[in-house]
Formats: sequence, C-alpha cells, structure tokens
Amino acid sequence: MSKAPLRTLRNSNFFELYQTLLTRGELSRAQSETLLSAAVLFLNHENPDVAALGYRIVVMYANLTGDYVPLYDVAIGRGFMPIVDSVQSGLAAEEEPVHFFPEYFSSLLELFEVEDAVFTQQQLDLRNFFNEHNLTDVTITAPTSYGKSELISGFCNQNLQSNICILVPTKALLAQTKQRLLKKRTADDNRQIITHAEMFQGGDQNFLAVLTQERLLRFFIKHPDVNFDFVFVDEAHNLLGDDSRALLLAKVIILQKRRNPAARFKYLTPFLVDQKNLQLRYAEIEPADYKVKEGLKTERYYVVDCREGEAVSIYDQYFDRFVQSTEEVFDDELQLILNLAAKKNIIFFNLPKKIELFMRAFLPRNDDLENESIARVCDSIADFLHSEYLLVEGLRKGILYHHGSVPDIVKLYIERAYTEIPEIRHIVCNSTLLEGVNIPAERMFILENKKGQRNLTKSEFRNLVGRVCRFNEIFSVGSGNLRMLEPEIYLVGSHAYLDARANLRKFIKTVAQVDLKLQDEVDNVLLEEVLIEDDAREERKREADEFLENVLPGTTGLDVARAVTPVGRACFLNNISEIDVLQHETQIQGLLDGVRAPTQSSNEVLALIASAFIPFLKDGGAFDVLRRIGEESAQTFYAMLIDWKIRGASYAEMINNFLRYWEDMGGDEVYVGKWGDIAREGSYRQSWVIISEKSHTEQVNLAIVRIKEEQDFIDNHLLKYVELLNDLGKLEEDLYLQIKFGTTNQNKIRLMNFGVNSILAGKLIDNYADFVDLELDTGVLRLRPELIEQMRQSRENEILVFEAGMHMGLTHEF
Repeated sequence: MSKAPLRTLRNSNFFELYQTLLTRGELSRAQSETLLSAAVLFLNHENPDVAALGYRIVVMYANLTGDYVPLYDVAIGRGFMPIVDSVQSGLAAEEEPVHFFPEYFSSLLELFEVEDAVFTQQQLDLRNFFNEHNLTDVTITAPTSYGKSELISGFCNQNLQSNICILVPTKALLAQTKQRLLKKRTADDNRQIITHAEMFQGGDQNFLAVLTQERLLRFFIKHPDVNFDFVFVDEAHNLLGDDSRALLLAKVIILQKRRNPAARFKYLTPFLVDQKNLQLRYAEIEPADYKVKEGLKTERYYVVDCREGEAVSIYDQYFDRFVQSTEEVFDDELQLILNLAAKKNIIFFNLPKKIELFMRAFLPRNDDLENESIARVCDSIADFLHSEYLLVEGLRKGILYHHGSVPDIVKLYIERAYTEIPEIRHIVCNSTLLEGVNIPAERMFILENKKGQRNLTKSEFRNLVGRVCRFNEIFSVGSGNLRMLEPEIYLVGSHAYLDARANLRKFIKTVAQVDLKLQDEVDNVLLEEVLIEDDAREERKREADEFLENVLPGTTGLDVARAVTPVGRACFLNNISEIDVLQHETQIQGLLDGVRAPTQSSNEVLALIASAFIPFLKDGGAFDVLRRIGEESAQTFYAMLIDWKIRGASYAEMINNFLRYWEDMGGDEVYVGKWGDIAREGSYRQSWVIISEKSHTEQVNLAIVRIKEEQDFIDNHLLKYVELLNDLGKLEEDLYLQIKFGTTNQNKIRLMNFGVNSILAGKLIDNYADFVDLELDTGVLRLRPELIEQMRQSRENEILVFEAGMHMGLTHEF
C-alpha cells in the first residue's frame, strides 16, 4: 500500500464488500472468506490504523455470524485475553473445541488473571511499568476501563509509609475516590484518608489525602510544614486549559514540588498526545511515559438528523463514508431513542436546562414501573428533597438525570442506584460524565455536540464515547456480551435541543475519523510549551508568577513584587484571583483597619465583603457572579441562606422557604441564572423568569437547583473571603464556625471535616454517638458496622444510610 494506506483503500472497490458487513447484511461464504483474508492482510500491516481496521472486520464478522473462532485466534495473537477467556467460556459450554491445546491455553489464561479479572497484555504491561517506576514520576495515558483507579489503590497499599495525595478534578469525585481506597485498602493500612485540610490533626502518622486543587492549596496554608511524598494527578489533561481551575492546578503542583523537591508525580489521563505538553515552568518533573495503544472496542457511529426526517446512517471512521443502515425514517428524537435503546443508555446533553426540558418531553412516552427497589429510591429522594422533584418522576419510569445542580449526595446515590438496579435504563447527563464518573451503559445518544460554548474536541469526544461498554460490562461473568465490543453511538439532530447551525455529518468526520491527527490544545501559561506572545497571556502569567512568589517566595526565581499588607498576603494565600491584589491591597487594608471589632452576624460579614472587596473586582463578565454582592438585596439574600445553614434547615424547609420568598416578591421577575427564559432590559442573558407563570411543580424544581447553585456559590466564591477575614481576626470565632460548618459543635465539625454531609453529621452526633469513634489525638474517624442496621431500624432516610455506608467503604444494597 501507499504512504496513505487508508486513503488508498477508500478509493478501491473493497468498500462495496465491507459495506455489507458494516450494515449487518447477509454474507455469502465467498464474501466471508474474502473479508477474513483481507483482515489478515490488514492486521499484519505496519500502519496502526490499517491494523485496527483488520481487527474491526474480525469483530464485526464474529458478532454478525456467531463464528468467534477468527476473533479468538486474533485475540490470542494480540494479547486480548479477556476476549480469549470470554470466547473460550462460550465455546466450552457448547462442547466444541476450538484448538488443539485446550489445557495449554487454559493455563496461559492464568498468567493474565489479576484478582477476579482477566487482563489484556497491555494492561499487564501497564501494571509492570507502573511497579517498575514506583519511585519516579510517570505519565499514564490509557482509555477508561484500563484500571487507572486500581493503579492508585494498589500503589497506596504498597507504600504504607508514605504520605500520598490524589488530586481529583471535582468535588463530586472526592467521595467516590475515597470509597474506592477504603474498599481496596489492606488490613494493615490504618492511615487516615482526608478530604479537607482541617481533617489533618498533625503528628507523625502517615496519611492519604483526596483533594481538589482548591483544597490542596488550603492544605498548604493550614499545614506549611507537612509534605506529600507522592501526588497523583487524575484527569491530568485538565492542566492544558486556560481557565482559572487549570491555572490553579498548575500552581499547586509547582508549589508542592518547591516545598518538597523529592516529591514524585503520577499523571493519569485518558488522552494526551505528547507528554511534554504537561511540562510545567518552575518545576523539574520529568516523568517516564506509558501510553496504551491497543483498542479492544471498535465503535459504530450512527447519525440521524430528525430535523430533516432522515433515516439512520452509519458513519465509518476508517473509510470516512456514510451508509444508510435502515429504511426507517425518524422525525422524532424521542421515538428514535425509545426504538433503539439498549438495556442501559447514556443520553448526553451540554446544558443542564436542556436535560430537564428533555425529561419533561420524554417521561410521558414511558410507563411507570412496578419495582420495589425503584419505589424505595423514589421514596428516599422524595423525603430528602420533595415529592414533586422531577428526578422522582423520572425514576418511577426507569429514567434519571445527572448534572451539577443535583445535590451532591443525591447524585452519588442515584449513580449507585443506576448501576445496581437493572430496570433503570436511562441516565440523562452532561459533561460531568467526562470527569471520571463510572457507570454502566451499552449505548449512547448525543443530542448536543458541545461542551460549554464550543464543539466537543476530538479528545473530549473520544473520552465521552469511551464511557460506553466498559470492560467490566463486556466481560462480566454471566451478563457479559462480546457484542459490546461494538459500542453504538448515535448523534441525533433535533429542533428542540441542537443548535440550528450544527452540521452533524461534518462534526462526526472531524472528531471520529481515525487518521485525522490528534493534537493537544495547550493554553495554560504555566506550561513550558505555551508561548507568551500577546498581552492577555502576559497578564495571566504575571499574575500567576505573583501568586507563586507571594505564597512561597523563591518558587519562580523571578524578581516579582510582593504584598506589603496583611490583607494582600491573605488574598494570595486564599486564592483571591478576581482582584489585582498588589494594585489595591493598600486601599483594602485601609477599609479593613476601620473595622474595630470582629463582625458578629452574617449580614455584617456580607456588608464587609461588599464594601472592602467588591469595588476592586477586575473588569469582565467572568466576575459578574461576585459583583452582585455589592447590591444590598443580594447581601440580604445570601445572609438569609447562611442563616438557614446555621439553623440546620433541611432541604424540605429550604425549598418551602424559597417558594415563600418568591411569593413575597409578588410573583414578578426572579433571578434563576442558567434556568431563566427571559432577559432583562439591557441584557442578552436569559437569567430571569416570571415566577407566577410557573406551575407549583416547576417552582419546586427551580428551588432545588437554585439552592444547590447558591450553596455552591457560597462555598466556592464567598467562603474564601470569609476565611480571609477570619485569618485577619475580623470575624467572631463562633460566627466563623457557623458560617463554614453551620454549627459550633466540635464533634459535628470533625465529622464534616471527614467529608460527612452536615445533615448526617448532625444525626450521628445527636442520635448515634455510640456508633461513632473519634480519636481526638490523631483525628481518625471510625463508624462501627452496627451503625447501618441501627439507622435502618430507626427508619432513617436511605440516602443517609447510603452515605454512612460509603464512609465505611460498604456497597449499598437497593
């Protein structure tokens, strides 16, 4: 073949034969022989894309004809031992020998068994590489299902005398990662697992930490003399971006390396073209690189634009061709999903608002299910939140949704319910799925092809579709199915959900065609590969350098201006990046010096933040979310939310309070952020609704998402100002504890510092103290196993029982 072998194949007559296999048509014996002969030729080609095409042909042939012998032989040659095991098990049941040496191959399989699973050759190679580089920096690039999580837990078990930090990209992954560590830890590992800086009580005992970059920075500030020996950076590709969280991730890695030059870093990512793109300024980290290149799955991409009343077409990523797969025409995306859905399905959107719009349209097409497990889940969520919550209505029909405005503990609860209850068939979600959330699915329907304001990139798209048909599903004993080696991905166009300008055929060609070059998009100014060639980048780098030098002098080696006031230094330590600190610190210090006595109420705290900091926010829409604190009505509103927290208000109470608050406004325009459907005069953003025009159910659901989002705003934006004011002695101590934790009870605070939800923390201390062991000297928390049964006997909400079990490393039974 030529230097561009796939291009040569595309211009040949081979596609006519291949098309029959692609569309699952009937093959004659001669056609089968020709296809398999071609597959052998392709499999031995030096070009990896051609070799992958050969493997694809064999997989599709096996699943179409039921003849798995060719796939078995190819799998042996390529080290795809889970396939070998699966085929051998199936054929053994049929009592049909497939080779001359059954005993030999059975013993060969034992070499690939790890715990309860059979690994591929590259999975074994990855484990060996990781073990060989136990004490060095490494970068691991491997798709989902390749056991990156197991590498972390195994490493922690093998390095019991080390302080290890696992950096995760979202708060949602803190509990999930901690639970994995608890379930996998060895009996002799008594290390504390912390998820907050405040959980660490000091001392010489080693510990594990699961933190976001924001929490790691807080750890640095709270414990300047404590270091980590190893740091895992999960989803390390997040370093490449130019957003504030990507920049902070780079900062905390640089600071950790400066604090402990002997620290070793383990970068884990599902996609990365070139590891040198992760090289940071001011940090000598030179990782050994391992990249998984094998692929057991071969995706089938379908495109159907219901806006045009199209029949379903297959896009083949090797031949870059579209082929009509059925005569059936769909002008209704809801009916398409109902007709084509598998046992477990992911329905993907970009915007949470469209997720809920879809739910309201899709639910009437589905019947309620008679299922005791689902009924219990519905009752638990209804009791915890509200009976009119849309999530409850969806669950009754075996459909749930998942986005950032679902309360965190409820999100974890429904992820587990979806995984454990077969009758829950659909999960409707957005890009929260891209950040390591592992759920079972056989099929994916993509109704928006965007992430944020732009189209999904090639890497994001491939990471997304990689979430379908995970190895533990394909090769599950009893329920596994080799047909899942061909995950089915549907790109669906509709008037209701897809951007009118979107061209799905053009999009799929740009993200799925196998021989298009992948490229890392490197924008973080703290990365070596980024050229500082414009004013905007120069400004971002200047601010990053100032931050690093003011938090830990000497980090950059540059002559950088330093803060000269207490408030300036406190701003840097608390990551106040929305203010040009060095320019305004003297003015801010003057304002704070005028505060003679510590503030004693939430209203006073909000007023102080508004007067001392908000006037100095940088220009730009990104800071509008904070700028509204300058309005007296906003201060009153957030003081009210903080007071609810101090009073320990339940979700049900907060929902009712929101409804009354809106009613007291006379049914006029209310601000609901991204859930709005009208814009105010002078603004293009639809951030408002006429609340009186919404039904009671719609108001309940708006209240739930707004409570979650406003709590996140307080935690992610306001609380760092509260921390700063407390550091400067401007808050009364009890008020600080109440704002941060909602209580001054030290035992409840200790539980919350362990990551326990405030509601559960209150229950445990007030009602179940005999089942809670808190070692005050070490800060170690242990919940006794009898707690779960006692909570059930007391008829506690199952969500709280689920959370208690999660902190004990237990799997919840639905």
